Amino acid sequence: MKAGLSRFLVFFSLLILAGIHISVGFVSGSEDIRHTKHNLAVNPDILAGEGNDFKPGDLTSLRGARNPEVRGTEGDVRLNEEVCIFCHTPHGGRSNVGGVQGIAPLWNRRLPNSMAFTPYNSPHFDAQDLMGVPGRPKGVSLACLSCHDGAVAFDALINSSGSGGFFQNNKTMDGQGGSIGMSFSGPAVDASNSFKEGLRDSEAGGFIYFDQFGAGPNASFGSEPFPNLGLDLRDDHPISMEIPRVDPQFREILTNITTKGGRVPGSGGVMWIDRHPSGANLPLDKRDRIRAYASDPSRPDAPYIECASCHNPHEASRPGGQPALSAPVDAQTINNSLFLRLASRPGANSQDRNERSLICLSCHKK
Repeated sequence: MKAGLSRFLVFFSLLILAGIHISVGFVSGSEDIRHTKHNLAVNPDILAGEGNDFKPGDLTSLRGARNPEVRGTEGDVRLNEEVCIFCHTPHGGRSNVGGVQGIAPLWNRRLPNSMAFTPYNSPHFDAQDLMGVPGRPKGVSLACLSCHDGAVAFDALINSSGSGGFFQNNKTMDGQGGSIGMSFSGPAVDASNSFKEGLRDSEAGGFIYFDQFGAGPNASFGSEPFPNLGLDLRDDHPISMEIPRVDPQFREILTNITTKGGRVPGSGGVMWIDRHPSGANLPLDKRDRIRAYASDPSRPDAPYIECASCHNPHEASRPGGQPALSAPVDAQTINNSLFLRLASRPGANSQDRNERSLICLSCHKK
């Protein structure tokens, strides 16, 4: 009897350990913005700074230049390593960027003009939502494109760090420009403080690489090709498009989408994309989940695919592992993150996130 009980306990323990192993295998990489390319102070393609006392790897504040009484000892400005300021601010930001609930919270940037973009189109897709409106960028995608359109300046901030640096025009006006006078020493930045255009290279398969002033793709210090989508989005995955309701390949996710993650219909909350009726394929961490957004404030249950449906701008995981939080924050630790969310398909790999194209197959039934 005791031997049988002992065997049972051993077996039960092994089951628990197996469960722990399975769970650990599905755990996502933690969000760690400092070790991503969105840390513009150490991204060698951009290298954000301000002032004559710029040091590589340090982002400097505008507070000293505008408030002489609080100048630091380093020169005209006080050095700091702020990362979040290029997208978010605790005070004075735009509160309604991203659709029904303002998915891009306290947005600290000038936005592009959505009508300046040429949206995706093809014989198989009409680039319109179900209300017949052209699929021009909206919602959280406009927030992403406020850097990646190659027109709005990297430093088109509403509220710079410290006091005395509030730029009302960047809060009320949209479109290209908006620089507040910071400096960028990376090869990817043009004279207007936005992404360089880059060149099409037929020998490289049509990717956008550094132009001649960036010394070409082989001399790049950071990621290639350029993350400059430009204003012509016809060669990019469509964004700000409503998931088609009449296409059979999307029927499963449309059926499941209103029941995932406790979302209340009509709330305008994020909608999780999954093909399993019980949600068995969804990552445990909601920040990792592929999702659709309520980008149309007048239709809070209309699911839109946006840039952030597949990309998490704070995600530092990458093939080969994620740097420890204590690892140095420098050019060697930040430049291979693809910001991908975790596929809602069986066998998703939390490090190589589109292994076997599982992110694509999370939406497309092919």
